[in-house]
Amino acid sequence: MKNIFTLKKLALILIAIGIITLVRYAFHDMHLDVDLLRESLMNMPGMVMENIRLSREVSGDMWRVRIPYLDRDGDTINMKSLDIRREISGDRGEWTFFGKSGIYSHDIKAASISGLQGTLNDTRRSWKLESPKLTWTEERNTFTFPEGLLIYDGEFLLRSPLASMDNSGVILLEHGGVIEWLRPLKH
Repeated sequence: MKNIFTLKKLALILIAIGIITLVRYAFHDMHLDVDLLRESLMNMPGMVMENIRLSREVSGDMWRVRIPYLDRDGDTINMKSLDIRREISGDRGEWTFFGKSGIYSHDIKAASISGLQGTLNDTRRSWKLESPKLTWTEERNTFTFPEGLLIYDGEFLLRSPLASMDNSGVILLEHGGVIEWLRPLKH
């Protein structure tokens, strides 16, 4: 009786099984779940990303964020030079915020932006806004200016040592404030 399996035939069978296995895994990898991949990437420690652009609709308003540089260290994301825009639905205006740096914590679901400058535009008026620091928590969903707030336009300037603002743009001066009229009102 002849030996059906020679060394050469055995090697060819093993190579064929190897190729089939590689092809199977290649097809499996090509059908990766994008959300699962994104989640895996976000959970990697020590990640650095550049030129990030995000858009998200929240309650009818379009939020657009551009971050030239961010690095992730555990549950904290450190960002440099933030550009945040909110297009308010119904053509009711736009908010823009620019910050020198920012930090977001996944643990407490809170963000902080330093060196804030911005504008609050609506159909009637435009205000400039400046603050050394802006904080936001998902739980309260309120913008807080713990180191003071300056709002101004061509007619007045408002300073407050501590203020907060809700999503509709209503500002609460928690420790009062000072208004300085820059020009007389028209009658």
